[in-house]
Amino acid sequence: MASKRSAGLILHRQNATGEIEVLLVHPGGPFWAKKDEHAWSIPKGEYAEGEDAETVALREFEEELGSPPPTGPRRFLGEFGQPGRKRVSAWALEADFDATHVASNTFELEWPPRSGKVQEFPEVDKAAWWTIDQARTKLHKAQMPLLDALAEVLEDSDAERAATRSTPARQARLAIRAGEHTGPTAHLAPGCVQANLVVLPRAVASDFVAFANRNPKPCPIVEVIEHGTEAVNSAPDSDLRTDVPQYRLFVDGAHTDSAADATGWWRDDLASVLLGCSFSFEAALMRAGLPVRHIEQDRNVPMYITDRQCEPAGDFAGPLVVSMRPMPAAAVEQARRITGAYPQAHGGPVYVGDPAGLGISDLNAPDFGDRVDIHDGEVPMFWACGVTPQMAIANAAPEIAIVHEPGHMFITDLPADPIFR
Repeated sequence: MASKRSAGLILHRQNATGEIEVLLVHPGGPFWAKKDEHAWSIPKGEYAEGEDAETVALREFEEELGSPPPTGPRRFLGEFGQPGRKRVSAWALEADFDATHVASNTFELEWPPRSGKVQEFPEVDKAAWWTIDQARTKLHKAQMPLLDALAEVLEDSDAERAATRSTPARQARLAIRAGEHTGPTAHLAPGCVQANLVVLPRAVASDFVAFANRNPKPCPIVEVIEHGTEAVNSAPDSDLRTDVPQYRLFVDGAHTDSAADATGWWRDDLASVLLGCSFSFEAALMRAGLPVRHIEQDRNVPMYITDRQCEPAGDFAGPLVVSMRPMPAAAVEQARRITGAYPQAHGGPVYVGDPAGLGISDLNAPDFGDRVDIHDGEVPMFWACGVTPQMAIANAAPEIAIVHEPGHMFITDLPADPIFR
């Protein structure tokens, strides 16, 4: 007799602490009601000869959870199980999913036994995200090899990403250096860390680094370059003088000039600081199906000066600047969770809701960048912004400072996704 076959998806994501989590479901019905250890499963279902297993995996996910699976590339993990027994074909998918509202299909069962009473029960009574270690205590023992296969795939993906991620970043830097790209960089080299640039005389750079360390949300340090013009650790073969689409020059705290090339302003006594940028997490938002309005509308992200003050260091002090992305109300917590996994890109939002709470009077009049549309049912979400240091530079008034034009970032070779760090 041929063994039964089933097919399913194993969703995985990175949580805010950097751990891998997998989505598992608990079977419904009276037999499983009081069982937890090794009772859970990936969302899956049986299929007949001639059916396409991957199509079945997608169908069964929707039937057991009540929503179609997230979109995104799926990777076949293999077929698992002993010969003569049920075998499971599984596909890995990196995506987020709200596990709090399960609406499973149902089955009928005579219960209690021999009572003549037929009751209806859900195929799945709950779903939850578990870390890999937790999943090893929850997952049915026959499916345990899936976790090993997933871990192997993630290790392979890490190696592949490390080998290839520098290509789009380097291409973007070369296009900027050649003057082929002169605008905002939000859509460039997705998956690579983008960075704000601050260049100061070494005599005051240590105070600025202290300012950044005291205000890590708006100023997450990616790299400090004490000498030279190459970001050796984050972007080998780069040139900080030419690889930003547009620069600003500050003299004695005042913005005096802008240019596409900072070579003429450079001095031998300058040190550079690269600070993480929220553009780095936007690919993750889009993978989850969430809107990134300024990219949709081909605009620069809107940025606003708030009434919140940063913690000073030396002469560096000033207000917090935020960037804004509107989100559907139902997606706010999902956006918060996704971006919270990117502390090097400002992390989760600093504020959600009425902009008056940040001292912002008009969302249609950003201090930097462009206004974007906010649709009915959407909520403005605000993230700390790397333009904050420019306010601190205006207050500290160093004799010279070179920074990026807001929205025009330096693109590094570093992977943006925490899973690959």
